[in-house]
Amino acid sequence: MPSITITKDQSEILKVIEKKDEISQRDIIKATKFDQVKVARIILELSENGLVDSIEKTERQVILTNEGQKYVEKGLPEKQVFSILKKEKDRILLEDFKENSGLDPQLINIAIGWLRRKNWADFTKEGKKSYIKAKEPTQDIDEEVIRDVAKKDIAEKLGQPSIEDSIKNLKKRGILEVIETRSRIAKLTSEGLKLLKEGIKVQAKMETTLTPKMIITGSWKKKKFKPYDPTEDVPITYFGRKHPVIEVINELREIFLEMGFKEIRGPIIESEFWNFDALFQPQDHPARELADTFKIAKPSKAKLPAKDLVDVVAKTHENGWKTKSTGWGYKWQMSEAEKLCLRTHTTATTCRHLSKAYKEWTPPEKVFSIDRVYRNEAIDYTHLAEFMQFEGIIVDEKVTLRDLMGNLKTFYGKMGFKKIRLIPSFYPYTEPSMSTLIYVDKFKTWIEMGGSGIFRPEVTLPFGVKEKVLAWGQGLDRLVMLKLDLDDIREVYSTNIDRLRKTPIVF
Repeated sequence: MPSITITKDQSEILKVIEKKDEISQRDIIKATKFDQVKVARIILELSENGLVDSIEKTERQVILTNEGQKYVEKGLPEKQVFSILKKEKDRILLEDFKENSGLDPQLINIAIGWLRRKNWADFTKEGKKSYIKAKEPTQDIDEEVIRDVAKKDIAEKLGQPSIEDSIKNLKKRGILEVIETRSRIAKLTSEGLKLLKEGIKVQAKMETTLTPKMIITGSWKKKKFKPYDPTEDVPITYFGRKHPVIEVINELREIFLEMGFKEIRGPIIESEFWNFDALFQPQDHPARELADTFKIAKPSKAKLPAKDLVDVVAKTHENGWKTKSTGWGYKWQMSEAEKLCLRTHTTATTCRHLSKAYKEWTPPEKVFSIDRVYRNEAIDYTHLAEFMQFEGIIVDEKVTLRDLMGNLKTFYGKMGFKKIRLIPSFYPYTEPSMSTLIYVDKFKTWIEMGGSGIFRPEVTLPFGVKEKVLAWGQGLDRLVMLKLDLDDIREVYSTNIDRLRKTPIVF
């Protein structure tokens, strides 16, 4: 055996292991007073030197439940019932036995099934009457197991097929509980034993770190350093991190802040006024039906904003008000606007912010929102009923559609997408409108990310905003899927710890 240098700490742990055939790391920690990390490291070192075998061992502990404790002295339900039943010389009507036995009827009901299984009683039926009669009892291993568990003598019998079957049945009955614990066990190898017999030579303390002070003073020249092999594999270390979706959201947020936007938030439960009416969506629009929108039953009514604003929105729906629009030509209903729903888009938050123009802020204004929205979708690999959206607006007198195109291309470029297309489209509350497409090399195709455009006067004028309002709303979940290279949208909010650990950091 080649010469092996042993440190003082390694020597101490070897001597602790020598005292027993095998010992858990937990017991080594108690004996040496070393911390857990130190013991694990030294065991690994001794194992690599062939002096110690380190194995994982599963230990089983069988204990009685509260119900099981009751049966230790009195016996299992079938034993208690059989003890009284065997005193009857002939069969007895089951109902009479339940009434006269002095036992809890519920206990008898439990026992009947087990008396059948263990073949301790005959059951006969005549018409609607059931009779029961005791038979010769067989050996009851269940009773034996309960007594052994109570006396803590069961450990040496574990592994025997009949004992294991009994434990399994008693566990199902809620009488026993089996607790499994895993521990790391260390035992000496033949080389380790040989080394201890020959006598351990403890080396002088070896340094593990070259410090700046050693370099400055030159003291490193007189010290011995522990050998370090850069080719050795090291264990994977999983560090604490944020959920990958949060990392993407933070990246997105940082980009908008760099571009001069500020963030706004709004409530998840919205009135249909802010979610639909303020966006000039008619009250008979299909999107407002239960098939698409989650409605809130209680409370049944929402508190709407100031009456003058509500009246202006109502007139815009009915006849266009001062927007040069003809409106929708129907009688607007306050009762519909007061209904509550889970917001279907974060544009409701944008509308709330626009309504505060010239009160809490004055144009020019640039804001964005990142939040959850809800739609009554059938869940599959591309759709969820709850998902994330990000959107924003730019309010300014001189902005044009080209400014909107430039902002969207800048944002997606910063997110790592180089090929961006903006094509004409239709959206109910913007005119002109565009769809955003990005090219994904993995799929060799263009993927739509969301809509954008300039808010119609029917949306902005009721809030007193005469400036142009550039707006966009994009799906965040699809963006997350592309950033994290996922194929199923349900994986976006995965709690699979292994997959989360292996997901690369976005930044």
